[in-house]
Amino acid sequence: MPDRRAERPPAGSPAGAAGALLPPPPLRAAWLLVGLCLVLPVALLVLAAFDNRREVLREANERVERTVRILHEHSTKVFETQRLILDRVNGRLTYADLASATEREALHRFLAEIQRNYDQVATITIVDETGALLVSSRLPPPVPEIGYADRDWFQVLRGEDPPEVYVSRSYAGRQSGRTVFNVARRIDRGDGRFHGAITVSVARDYFESFYREVDPDLAHAVLLLRADGQILAREPHTDLTSVPLDSPMLRMIGYGDKGTYTTRSSIDRVERIFSFRKLDDYPVYTGFGLSTRVVLETWRRNVLGYALVAGLTALALLAASLLALRRTRQEQVATARWRAAAAALEREAAEREAAEARFRQAQKMEALGHLTGGIAHDFNNLLTVVIGNLEMARRRAGDVEDRVRRGIEHAMDGARRAAVLTHRLLAFSRRSPLAPEPVALDRLVDGMAGLLRSTLGERIAVETVAAPDLWPVEVDVNQTENAILNLAVNARDAMPEGGRLTIETANLILDETAAAAHPEIEPGPYVTLAVTDTGTGMAPEVAARAFDPFFTTKAVGEGSGLGLAQVYGFMHQSSGTAILDSTPGVGTTVRLLFPRCAGELPPGTERVPALLPEPPESAPRPGLTVLVLEDDAGVRAVSVAALEEAGYRVFKAADGPDALDLLDAHPETALLFTDVVLAGPLDGRAVAVEALRRRPGLKVLYTTGYAPDAVFRSKPEEEAAVLMKPFTASILARRVRALLRD
Repeated sequence: MPDRRAERPPAGSPAGAAGALLPPPPLRAAWLLVGLCLVLPVALLVLAAFDNRREVLREANERVERTVRILHEHSTKVFETQRLILDRVNGRLTYADLASATEREALHRFLAEIQRNYDQVATITIVDETGALLVSSRLPPPVPEIGYADRDWFQVLRGEDPPEVYVSRSYAGRQSGRTVFNVARRIDRGDGRFHGAITVSVARDYFESFYREVDPDLAHAVLLLRADGQILAREPHTDLTSVPLDSPMLRMIGYGDKGTYTTRSSIDRVERIFSFRKLDDYPVYTGFGLSTRVVLETWRRNVLGYALVAGLTALALLAASLLALRRTRQEQVATARWRAAAAALEREAAEREAAEARFRQAQKMEALGHLTGGIAHDFNNLLTVVIGNLEMARRRAGDVEDRVRRGIEHAMDGARRAAVLTHRLLAFSRRSPLAPEPVALDRLVDGMAGLLRSTLGERIAVETVAAPDLWPVEVDVNQTENAILNLAVNARDAMPEGGRLTIETANLILDETAAAAHPEIEPGPYVTLAVTDTGTGMAPEVAARAFDPFFTTKAVGEGSGLGLAQVYGFMHQSSGTAILDSTPGVGTTVRLLFPRCAGELPPGTERVPALLPEPPESAPRPGLTVLVLEDDAGVRAVSVAALEEAGYRVFKAADGPDALDLLDAHPETALLFTDVVLAGPLDGRAVAVEALRRRPGLKVLYTTGYAPDAVFRSKPEEEAAVLMKPFTASILARRVRALLRD
């Protein structure tokens, strides 16, 4: 055996010296691996911290810009409301004799009523050309001698070429004692002279209380500021009335109407990510900022988590490396441990993916609830088939067996189809603080008519239709007015070329069958408020998402998409619901259902839909003929059978031209029973108009599953008889019999 000692270099040789200084190759590899275990996690930690900091700041910037858009929309609506109040008061003053004590008393009550309806209004004041107080919403006549000639709004409005509406600085109100700023205009009597001014004092604490609810989970600052630096409102509250002229926000305002920047506040010296936006038509800016210190707290927590993971990873790698150098078995054990950790991570990832899939499925199920409005008409047709055939089947129990079997088969077929539709019905709820009180909706709508007409403009005709003996409801008045105004503004945007807006109130009783179409509400008495426009309508995919929060079809910056979502959330908070019907090119109807206040039903209120059996009445006069026009075969069959069973001679048609031909061929026809929505070139109303032109004495009975009653009252001279779907055979016969007796 060769002597291996002879292969080693001598101790004194260069090779031997180098071997003594350097560790053996496995040890050198171990030190290199140890170095990588320490350096690599630190490098990854630095890169991850840098990337996460950039991501946190980017998300904070997006959050600030999104919030300032919401604040901009809120402020714009408040200022538009003040402008509308000023215009409304000015219109009231056009022919008012302010020298009359009786007139001033009436004006005081008028202004006080407006003030009570708006939380943001502290006082409404009318002054004469000298600045002396004439009428106030807060002080009844005779008013004390209070002068406003020293106020900036009076001096600007009295001067040459004043603005149409002026926004004053903030100060303590002389009547309310609250810190306010004024939105003011001149009294316009058409002669161009200065007759005095009208001013609405807006409470500063109204804005500040609203601002406290914006992003309450993070420290924030909200500012409402005039272009000259006068502070109108701020949260957190400050006693300062203006910002320094060299403040960052005023410098940024000099570059444009909106912007986002990071700077230290000149008021409280807090560094914030800040964004601002100018209100349209007003020299007023709204701004929102988040403290960078608070924002970076999230980043610091993430860095601590990364550091913990990096440290654990480094220790694990170091331990694995040392164990790998000692023995192969320990290396295998370490490898098995890593595999187990990897398997645990894979299981966690799989569980996370499954949770995300369940969340997406929940979103899909929620979206299904938005389809209810689109299937309402088909649902009512199917229920009409089911109810009509079951009722006739019950009556014919003693007749020929084949007829009974056919009726039951028709009913079961309709029931199965209706069951498929009802499985699609879902709803979602919203929450908001409310202050409900008993309200008569018809009087509330009448009170808003002038405001709506001035808001929508002359190109849009506003019509209100109030039901007699309307039940009271218990709602938040301000939220209800905001909901109606939101719907009216949306309708105005859908009618750029002008059109008609109809607001109708009616009593409604939903029984269990009808309420099944809307699982979010219970059967019982309701008061409906329907807002119908003749605008462009919505495509199905747009209507399906119309109530989604932050969903909007407007351009970026023109709307936050909160209008309809607020309406829907308010209705659910009020134990009601909102239903949207829209057809492209025809228009949109949003129907609000409010629960009725407790009390007895007034006499003569019809049950809608009336699904209870009606008592039999006397048979019709012989020889009377009815023409049934219905494009749904099932509903047409039920209607024809019900009328024939009631003793009438019946002709049937599936579209408008066939119905008019039958009417010409049978002049003895006494009544036309037609659906409103029909397939083909003519709808039910067009057929009825033409039929009445040919036969002036003809009786007409409409039926519909979703069209609002306001459709039949758009012209005052028309008095349309309407039978809502679903209906029973007995109700149909009773309504026809009542019409033919007139």
